[in-house]
Amino acid sequence: MRLGHTLKDWRDALRGDGPAVSSRVWPAELRAAFPGPRRRVEAWVGEGAAFARYASAHGPLFLKYLPAGWHDARAFRRLAREAAYLRDLAPRSPVPHAPLLHAALDPDGLRAHLLTRDLTDTTTGWGAFGTDATREAALLEIARLLARHHAFWLNRPELTGDWEWDAARAVRHAQRVAADLGPSWTDAERRAVQEAARALPDLLAATRGVTLAHGDLHAGQVLWPKDGGPPILIDYGQAHGSPLGEDLAHLLHVRLDAPDRIRLGPELREAYRAELAAHGHALMPSQLAAEERTGLALNVLSTARQARREAGSGVRNALERVALAWQEVVQPTPRNTR
Repeated sequence: MRLGHTLKDWRDALRGDGPAVSSRVWPAELRAAFPGPRRRVEAWVGEGAAFARYASAHGPLFLKYLPAGWHDARAFRRLAREAAYLRDLAPRSPVPHAPLLHAALDPDGLRAHLLTRDLTDTTTGWGAFGTDATREAALLEIARLLARHHAFWLNRPELTGDWEWDAARAVRHAQRVAADLGPSWTDAERRAVQEAARALPDLLAATRGVTLAHGDLHAGQVLWPKDGGPPILIDYGQAHGSPLGEDLAHLLHVRLDAPDRIRLGPELREAYRAELAAHGHALMPSQLAAEERTGLALNVLSTARQARREAGSGVRNALERVALAWQEVVQPTPRNTR
């Protein structure tokens, strides 16, 4: 954080101007939209934003914002994208979401907030599943939820402008990533990135169309209503137009380690494929496998790009997993036929 940015943000906040930069001080526009008493229940700072929960005269509220002094362009773009999805696209989709109540953006100051209904007291998260059996059943439901999301947005006319998929741009980005390999990467990681970049044009040419990828799908992005209703998909800061297989490959190859993918992958794929078919988009298993290969290539490249930008162990572990998965896909181990 730079001191000048921080002081300006606080000065604006105390005057009631601009998007929220603190959980304790709401801007005038937000106070006017939600007048009356409110009590902050909890607040915390995450990796890409800060968060706060409130009890208020308008019910439970959930604030997501960029704290004073951050001025992080990537974090701003993600929050702006999430606000745009919740405002423009989410109300059209049958997939449940946390409704948007208010949003404010300051592109020049890289400040932003969005306010939604707080679903904490009416839902549970992944941590509520305490056994392998319940976690595996929940993963299957996540695969079905993902399929419903993809089926609705597949080849929809609304995916234009910021939501449009540009295959040529994806190929150019892939070439740049392959030309800028990390010095500490293993030979397997380097080879996977280079092979994925070379294969991407042909893989993209064989896809069935464009859907709206969530972009960061994992178990923590799903809330489970306590009343047993359909699960809720949250956190759309990385949503973007993409081929069908990107999210599925992310779930299988980035979020699952190899033993779990081998054990659970076939059932997860079939649950996803069956749900797609139930919503009007039937794919043969071979067609789904082709979509997944394309999605895996995109995940290899996006993970490599992130690994060049960030030095944390989490992204390096993810790169190791997708590189291993790529090797399994392009050079599968022969089965023992004896």
